[in-house]
Amino acid sequence: MMKKVIIAVDAGGTKTKVSAIDENANVVYEEIGDSGSPAVIHEKAIINIFNLVRSIFHHVKDEYKVVYVQMGISGLGVIPNQDELQHSLTNELGVEVSFASDIIIGLFSIIEDKYTEGILVLSGTGSAVCATNGKDIRYGGGWGHLLTETGSAHYAVKMLVCQAIKYFERHNRINPLALKFMKTINITSLEGFKSFIYSNTKKHIASHSRFICEEAEKGDKEAIRILEKCGRDLASEVKLVHRLLKLSDKAVLGFRGGFISNSQIVQHTLLTTLAKKGIQLKLVTGSTDPIYGAYYLAKRKNKI
Repeated sequence: MMKKVIIAVDAGGTKTKVSAIDENANVVYEEIGDSGSPAVIHEKAIINIFNLVRSIFHHVKDEYKVVYVQMGISGLGVIPNQDELQHSLTNELGVEVSFASDIIIGLFSIIEDKYTEGILVLSGTGSAVCATNGKDIRYGGGWGHLLTETGSAHYAVKMLVCQAIKYFERHNRINPLALKFMKTINITSLEGFKSFIYSNTKKHIASHSRFICEEAEKGDKEAIRILEKCGRDLASEVKLVHRLLKLSDKAVLGFRGGFISNSQIVQHTLLTTLAKKGIQLKLVTGSTDPIYGAYYLAKRKNKI
């Protein structure tokens, strides 16, 4: 009798990972390809994802029985014809295909099959919060950097620039943190910030959050305040989903994304802000690879 596997997909802005995972959570085969985010490369994203899934499917089908395909896709919301695409690949492979956002599989990579209630705080280039009480799922933020992605790396850098401008308007001089940052990005006046913000990608701007984190570690008070503001903003989103889902004291909390993962100040501020409101959550790491979130989501659906 053939062993069962699901095909799990983690399609991000930089790369797409597709894995065949068996009933015991073992990866039996895996391929990595280019970006799978429709928000980044539009129609080509689905082509990349589907080609990888087809490749994995045909590679394992003689040895394993593929029972389900669970995708986690960054920028899923910009796909207008999701149902049509799911049905198309389902009919082609003869296996049910399901789409979910990447933050959903991130959440399930945190709670795995160990916990019923959990909250994921995603804070990297962008930010969002996702939570479940075992029945319903709620989101906070995640509407994109032009709307609501407070507490993200991009937001932190934009805050540094905005505060530099406000400080100059009030005091007619550039504050010390801004002066250091101007040297880092090779500009000589505040006017240069316009070009920096309007001419660069979200990802490039966000990459400079490293500067803020490094200065905060050196004790720069303004850099620390920026990171603390990010922590408080993320805590507000956590409080919202916690209240809406009426989560119990058994709920767990996990972090994903380079910005929050690499900043103890953001993490500490978030946790202490929640504690002041009487919200105590067990901090867990979950699976180190988000691809397992697709596996555990499929498992919750009794697909494997």
